[in-house]
Amino acid sequence: MYRLIRRITYSGRDRIQQFSDLKHLWKWLIFPLALILLFTAFILQTDLEYPFRGDEEHFISTVELFGENYHPRTALDYPEVTGPLFYYMYASWGKLTGFNPANLRFLNMLLSAVTFVLLYLLYGKVLQDLKIVLPGLLLLLLNPYFWGLSMHVFTDIPSLLFIVLIAFAVYIGTPVLLLLSTACALLIRQYSVFMVISAAAYYFIQFRTRHRFGKGSFIALIFGAVPLLVLMLLWKGTAPPTGILRWVIDDGSVYRLRYIYIYIIFIAASLFPLLIYAYRILFINRIVILSGFLLSLTYFFFPVQSSSVTLEQTGGTTVGLMHSFIRGVLDNYYLEQFVFWIFCWAGFITLVSIIRTDIARMKTGKWDFGHFLTLSVIIFLLIMPFSYQVWEKYLIVVLPFILLRLLMMIGARRLSDVTS
Repeated sequence: MYRLIRRITYSGRDRIQQFSDLKHLWKWLIFPLALILLFTAFILQTDLEYPFRGDEEHFISTVELFGENYHPRTALDYPEVTGPLFYYMYASWGKLTGFNPANLRFLNMLLSAVTFVLLYLLYGKVLQDLKIVLPGLLLLLLNPYFWGLSMHVFTDIPSLLFIVLIAFAVYIGTPVLLLLSTACALLIRQYSVFMVISAAAYYFIQFRTRHRFGKGSFIALIFGAVPLLVLMLLWKGTAPPTGILRWVIDDGSVYRLRYIYIYIIFIAASLFPLLIYAYRILFINRIVILSGFLLSLTYFFFPVQSSSVTLEQTGGTTVGLMHSFIRGVLDNYYLEQFVFWIFCWAGFITLVSIIRTDIARMKTGKWDFGHFLTLSVIIFLLIMPFSYQVWEKYLIVVLPFILLRLLMMIGARRLSDVTS
């Protein structure tokens, strides 16, 4: 375990020299120290005692169910559609500290802090420039979902933690970490499979283009998926039977293409300040702009609207906070759709620009972690329409990676400007 932690911190193909240079170490400690102070101040101010929000109440009820029935058989059927590991983790914590919501929220905030620090390390190792890392992470942390999901007991933060560890394992080339993080991510939320497929595709293309076969990594991905596959056989479906009866509503669709547009729109809305900053990279090629424009015109066949399950179970007509905010500010359906189309256009331009850049790099013989990040975004967009539900908050598992890919492009441009 010590060697694994040391490897995460220090190794990689592009090690940050400042990490091993005590003269610069204090600069890299600013972010984690500030994060700890913010979390501590919030805990002292609130005592983590505040009303339930959204699904938090039923998640805590299921955690208590697992605490009362703390054995493997509980995983065979329970009233949720997400994997059992989350409930076992929080039930274990609850048995140690108590099942009071504040105690469970403390664990969630602890896991959130670990996740943010891991993202900080990943960004630092890849970008090697604190002037790019800190603004990028600040943009990520300003997203209200990261704070809201950190303060309440939801499955999203633990899921993100293990998805980030999958990315770390791919970057540093550690099959053991890849095996463990894959198994845990899939056992918390099944749609984490997008990251597993991305890793498999990355290794497969690497083999075809560079004739380098990561045998250990492929085996890790396969064995990491086995626990969920076994559970799915026992469930006779993709989730526990009681959970499916409680939450899933058949709207007659298998693949909901509209969800792709929703996620592209809110990727652009979430990263809009960065897209404006990076306009010289993203918006200067006429072919890219025209391609994005033509693709965005199809949005009007798939306008933003909430899922059937949201309408039927809650009466909600939006897909999240940003959708509600835009609707409230504009208060006009046609103006709202125009704004969403602008975001859709910006989102498609961003995706086309990233894909075009990576294809050009691939043609020159380069195949690296940047391609993996691009794959993770594309496969996320292709996988999510299979879900019965659509929410802006689901983007938190992929926003860190498209943000990192954009920051890599900005860093490469800055380096090119300096050397030219």
